[in-house]
Amino acid sequence: MGAVGSSARRGGGTALGDLPENCVAEVMLRLNPTEICGMARLSRTFRGAASGDAVWEAKLPRNYARLLAAAGGDEEAAALEAEAIPKKELYARLCRRNSLDGGTKVCTLSHLSGEHRHYDVC
Repeated sequence: MGAVGSSARRGGGTALGDLPENCVAEVMLRLNPTEICGMARLSRTFRGAASGDAVWEAKLPRNYARLLAAAGGDEEAAALEAEAIPKKELYARLCRRNSLDGGTKVCTLSHLSGEHRHYDVC
């Protein structure tokens, strides 16, 4: 922990890292993804909260499983994958360029707003 956390522990005070992880996660639900990643650098507690599925699922579009299916071509496999991997990883995958409709369209997820955008490829 940083200097503030160390001195607080020696003095018997409470430090940010002493907050329960679920409280930190509740705060992170109100932040954008860039801010969440910045907070994850503060302490182990913050890093743990920033890795939680609840935080990242709130940032995913409602139709994220359908977007994965459209990008991968196999709806059933995409649904299984969406349940199996961490939501943080799903968010990262959807932020990359994903080809749809045989490569005629591209879909990306905005890092800040979480909105997905479709583009026609010329």
